[in-house]
Amino acid sequence: MAICSKCRTRFIYWISLTIISIGIGLLFDLSILTTNSFPLFIRIIGLAGIIFTHFLLKRTGKLLRMFGESVLWGWSTKLIVKNVYKCVRHPHHLGVGMFMTFLGLLIGYPVTFIIITVSQWLWVFLFVLFIEEKECLEKFGDEYREYSKNVPMFFCNPICIIREMFTPINK
Repeated sequence: MAICSKCRTRFIYWISLTIISIGIGLLFDLSILTTNSFPLFIRIIGLAGIIFTHFLLKRTGKLLRMFGESVLWGWSTKLIVKNVYKCVRHPHHLGVGMFMTFLGLLIGYPVTFIIITVSQWLWVFLFVLFIEEKECLEKFGDEYREYSKNVPMFFCNPICIIREMFTPINK
């Protein structure tokens, strides 16, 4: 499946932001401030969180492939309102923010954690607010407006997502 050109550009920006934020954080933690790393149990929480969010990201990808009627990777043409999408409008972006937060815990240095977490959540939130929401309204119109009245953009009941992660996906 081909990748939409907008999606490729956005992915490159996100990877660049990730590499730069990790690099700057580690520079401060290891060279300038020489901070101590987090305790092992915090880093283990980071690893467990990465594993959980990996499955959330895989699930959103599977739902998009199965129901999004995508011709191009990253560009669905049908609104999905089932499974984790009934808990939160942008579960993939929520997963990216969570993944990066847990990656910061796993790397295990305080400045790196703060830089990764703040920069990634800022990127995700601004991207969804100013680009993704607009594109969804253009693509899906009134159906999306109605959906957005009932389903939060990001911050949802975590029990809903956990429950849906264990619910089989039925066509």
